[in-house]
Amino acid sequence: MNSRMGAAGQAVWIGGFNLLPYRQRDARRARRRCLLECLGAALLGCAAVLAVAGWQTFERTRLDTQRVSSEHELARLAPPLAEHARLRHEADQRNHRYTRAVALSAPLMRLLDLLDTLSRLPTDDVALQQLRQRGHETELLATSRDPLGSTLWLKQLSMVRGVKSAEVADLRPLARTGRAVAASGGGTLEFAARLHWDEAAKDAPPSGVSASGPMREPAQPGGVR
Repeated sequence: MNSRMGAAGQAVWIGGFNLLPYRQRDARRARRRCLLECLGAALLGCAAVLAVAGWQTFERTRLDTQRVSSEHELARLAPPLAEHARLRHEADQRNHRYTRAVALSAPLMRLLDLLDTLSRLPTDDVALQQLRQRGHETELLATSRDPLGSTLWLKQLSMVRGVKSAEVADLRPLARTGRAVAASGGGTLEFAARLHWDEAAKDAPPSGVSASGPMREPAQPGGVR
């Protein structure tokens, strides 16, 4: 731009031309390029958001379909599963009752085995006076004519099924007066023996079964009189 100062000190236009015309063109191109880049970035961002939203919608629909299918399958399997649970519970109850019955009947079975063995033993040298069953052990009170007879008698009892050990707890001479002499058949020794059984039933209460009086030899094998 060319101008000069007038008389009054004001600028007077005398004409001119732009020496750098490409600057304006480059500036316009830069503005258009920046606008296009911003528009492209906005479009890409919107496309990415739409893609993520579409994928989430697809996944939600797929999961809902699977959930509905699983609910239908569980509803179909509910009766068989309930029946299976009921049968399993009944089987567990039967096993528990069987285990309980075995534990409770163990002292009785031991007593029956012991009585069967006692019924088979001769009573010439040893006479049983009292028997007490206490779950995992049995106490015996008997009279004997000689120590050897009582030892052999106790050895026979130690061979009863389930007996872990047999021991003599007390051995003393028997007084020859009163009912004791008649019951012992003139024996001179009275001894207390104790039988210990294997695998004592922990849940079984003490049976408290006791018997007194001399054991006699049965008329038939295996019987008790």
